[in-house]
Amino acid sequence: MGSAKGRNMVSSASEGDVGSTSSNGVWLCPFRNFHECKDGKPGSSWYNRLIAHFQQFHFKDDRKESLQGALSKDLELFLNVGETLRVLGYWLCGRCMKTHALSRGCHHPDGVFTFSRKFGSDEDFVVGIPRPQDPVMVVELRTPQGVMGDVDLLERVFSLLVRTVKSIPPSCRLAFAQALTGAIHKVVASPGTVENWVKLLLLPRCTLKVVKPSSRQERRSGNRKSLQCDSILRALAMWKEGSGFEVLVNSLLSDTGEGVVRRGRHNGR
Repeated sequence: MGSAKGRNMVSSASEGDVGSTSSNGVWLCPFRNFHECKDGKPGSSWYNRLIAHFQQFHFKDDRKESLQGALSKDLELFLNVGETLRVLGYWLCGRCMKTHALSRGCHHPDGVFTFSRKFGSDEDFVVGIPRPQDPVMVVELRTPQGVMGDVDLLERVFSLLVRTVKSIPPSCRLAFAQALTGAIHKVVASPGTVENWVKLLLLPRCTLKVVKPSSRQERRSGNRKSLQCDSILRALAMWKEGSGFEVLVNSLLSDTGEGVVRRGRHNGR
């Protein structure tokens, strides 16, 4: 499966890397939405050997074909997998769904697949599966789902008096970098989608809000810093959930008495 490095690789990343991290900085499995993978789910712990987890759990013979199909169609999944492999120092052969150290080739009856830098991006780390095409770039001024409402929401949230931290705490920078990278990836993949731009612009307000101490004990310097870090990490973990954006925006609005927002419409205006 490569080298001893892969067998002992802990699913975490250094401070300069970005990727699919959990609230405690541990690198999450990019296939966690497949095969009832427990990684990142409430009450579960992370995998200490993420590459081994790929091979032993997700890349079984009866599961390879479904993942190959998903990687060939889902741009976000494709980029997340490539990013994770880059950080861990491995590449994936999309033909047989096996991971290898960057210096190792993957041998097949008709030749050897090897890793090489072609595009200078994360997509280089998935070999043998073409990068999925970007979604069709169409800007709809109004739709039944309320795309224009997203612009209204952006203006509404920016009108609120929301204090954000002046400097992101060191322990939160990796998780924020991952969330920011994910938001940018969505904009790059579909720049004509208003919702993606709105989420990118609201990310700092939703996740970096200054915590107000509620007691004398919480006002102490050490406790205040700890509370602030916990608040940011919880918000970043929630951001990754399907309804996380809606929950965080509603939290901002409820704190200021502005009402509640639901998908497709706005209340309290």
